Amino acid sequence: MSSLPAIVRQLARFLGEGEPDAERAAALACLATEEGHVCADLDLDAGWGPWAAEMDAAARAAFRTRLPRLSIVGGAEDWTPLVWDGRRLYLRRYWDYEQRVAADLISRSAEAEAPLAALEERLAEHFADAGQRHAARVALTRRLALISGGPGTGKTHTLARIIGLLRTDRPELRIALAAPTGKAAARMGEALQAAGVTLAEGAKTIHRLLGVRGDGGFWHDRDRPLAVDVLVVDEASMIDLSLMAHLLDALPRQARLILLGDRDQLAAVEAGAVFADLCDNPRLAGCVALLTTNFRFGAQSGIGRLAERLRQGDAEGALALLTAGGDDLVWTTRGDGRALVDAAREGYRDYLAGVAEGRAPDELFTRFDGFRVLCAHREEAEVINRALSGDMLLPPPGAPIMVLRNDPLLRVFNGDIGLLLNDPADGRRKVAFPGETMRWIPLNRLPEWAPAWAMTVHKAQGSEFARVLLALPAAVSPVATRELVYTGVTRAKRSVLLWTSEAVLRAATERRSMRMSGLRERLA
Repeated sequence: MSSLPAIVRQLARFLGEGEPDAERAAALACLATEEGHVCADLDLDAGWGPWAAEMDAAARAAFRTRLPRLSIVGGAEDWTPLVWDGRRLYLRRYWDYEQRVAADLISRSAEAEAPLAALEERLAEHFADAGQRHAARVALTRRLALISGGPGTGKTHTLARIIGLLRTDRPELRIALAAPTGKAAARMGEALQAAGVTLAEGAKTIHRLLGVRGDGGFWHDRDRPLAVDVLVVDEASMIDLSLMAHLLDALPRQARLILLGDRDQLAAVEAGAVFADLCDNPRLAGCVALLTTNFRFGAQSGIGRLAERLRQGDAEGALALLTAGGDDLVWTTRGDGRALVDAAREGYRDYLAGVAEGRAPDELFTRFDGFRVLCAHREEAEVINRALSGDMLLPPPGAPIMVLRNDPLLRVFNGDIGLLLNDPADGRRKVAFPGETMRWIPLNRLPEWAPAWAMTVHKAQGSEFARVLLALPAAVSPVATRELVYTGVTRAKRSVLLWTSEAVLRAATERRSMRMSGLRERLA
């Protein structure tokens, strides 16, 4: 127990009440959710956590036999804190989330609408690509549509035309747009506006859409559903099981749900890999559309070809591409930490020059988004941030500031990034946040924050940058997976500088991210 996180030890002792088997059961379920899983799957080594090495098959079988007899373990109808289904051990809250999500989506997937008049002719008129035509067909004829595709496959283009077709037949439709983060919501709204789609309300974070209450719950739920006919959620791979359960609770039964994302990206930071589980499930096959034609990266694009090798787990192919190099693909074997910091500083040279010249905030945001340093480990990002910020309490002019905690009153949310600049209104140094109008907030008024010269790949989901420096760990790490490298590489539009050794990249490409859950079986 001593090797477990402190919060897991405390919960295990509280729930187990001194009984060793009960404490171990509670620790397994708590540790699983702490590590991003929905449950502890005891058919897998990973489900046994730190006890995997010390319990042989006989010890595991004996423990599984004792589990149902423990007072804190029960089944579906019990009021116990843990649920055991014969294979998986859950905290009851997560078992309930999984049941609710599965039941709701099964119901929605079975509901199909009558096709729009002359549907196929209209699809042929609006979509040249067969994959996009199929995605639109699913979205226009189903209550549930799951549209998955990598960067550059035209998800926004497809969505814009889907919305246009829906409004042609029913202009009174109430359509809401949402995404898991403020950055992703802003990008979604901007892209749709550029495509000619204007809605009464812009895209919101899911939390803003549902209405966060003071106690951490949501205003909209089954009793107070959202007033929408169509809900579109972008970057769906970032939605964890808990948030998906609350979102579905608040969505009226007759409403249409369109989820867009990339099933090959990293899963949510919190428990679950919901979007990937849904896209891979045969029960929902009729609701799934995969976009495979890439319009951003041409046949000779190093980024596009590397992303495909990573997606397939082809380590040899990825290394061959990196060895050949190119204008948009540079591979640097790891040097010392100072060399990485120097590379980061060089990447921001154009932005820092703009700050020194006193350029307008809009231009500075454009320059800042022209480059980003992404890391697998938070510790590595913090080293770069300390080096580039100097005094962490009073960062230098131009320092990027990432908000780490939601503050609805200030309208800033976890993951939002502003720039520390002089406010033209009074000349005082404040943090500027982009939007329809630039918002200026004093640094001391912000909730918890951190410099954001470098960030983890997880934090960068839903964002795009012209150039990316992707730094993988110095040694092989379970954090560096195929999905993480793929997600980091595909944040870049023009070029990637991959900072890693061959051994680390090979191991990461061959290691898949795995989230324990029972959602696929519940759906089946």
